[in-house]
Amino acid sequence: MMLRTRVVSGLKLSLLHRRAGRTGILLIHGNSSCKEVFSKQFPDLARTGLGIVVPDLPGHGASADSPRPSSTYSFPGYARIMGQLMRELGYRSFHVVGWSLGGHIGLEMWARDPDVKSLLISGTPPIHLSSAGVEEGFQWTSATALAGRKRFGADDTRRYVRAMMGRSLPADHHLTKMVQRTDGNARMWMVTNGLAGVGVDERDAVATLDRPLAIVQGNRDPFLRAEYLQRIHFKRLWKQGPVLIDAGHAAHWEAPRAFNTAMADFLTQTN
Repeated sequence: MMLRTRVVSGLKLSLLHRRAGRTGILLIHGNSSCKEVFSKQFPDLARTGLGIVVPDLPGHGASADSPRPSSTYSFPGYARIMGQLMRELGYRSFHVVGWSLGGHIGLEMWARDPDVKSLLISGTPPIHLSSAGVEEGFQWTSATALAGRKRFGADDTRRYVRAMMGRSLPADHHLTKMVQRTDGNARMWMVTNGLAGVGVDERDAVATLDRPLAIVQGNRDPFLRAEYLQRIHFKRLWKQGPVLIDAGHAAHWEAPRAFNTAMADFLTQTN
């Protein structure tokens, strides 16, 4: 994997990239996280023969903050930049793996971008973008309340990291530092835009679109209402239901062997 910098729509993006083949896979991280959160997927993905693209979202990691936060920090805003990045890298066909916020961005791309071959989401309940939709799909906890908070104190960072990653991480851990580094506008505007309905209706999309979709989900996720995924209708869901593994919100980080096996099986069937 090569560390690269690319300017897309005037924004400097930092990304890890492995050039291979004509088809790519785009991995999109979660809220206040970074590209390195997928490090446990890289070795297995390298065996797929796919090109691998793992960017820091705008306002996250080593990518630049957006000068247009109200438009960039939304599901459609992120999706446009991610799609443009893939095309500028030479991919006209690609899979998307999205975790948490990355899954919502992935749903936006999967529903609107014909270049997306398939989508795998984790930690992402497809919802109606409204207050009622959020309440239906997510559990409300003190950690959930931090998702849209502009400013984080040290205690906020510790609580958010623990909820997201399933355990506490040291203050000097890279993932902890990246939570602290995240542009607070990215959290605030992402939640504000989502509650205002800015983006595709995710629940309608999964119920009506006949495109490959997989859910690989931790069965101890503190953010999601577990029964919600069983209750909603999917037009074309791999395995006819969520693949549940013994993990919390970051299933790919907490249980990489089980997650990677499911991911590889899904990609093999859709590539």
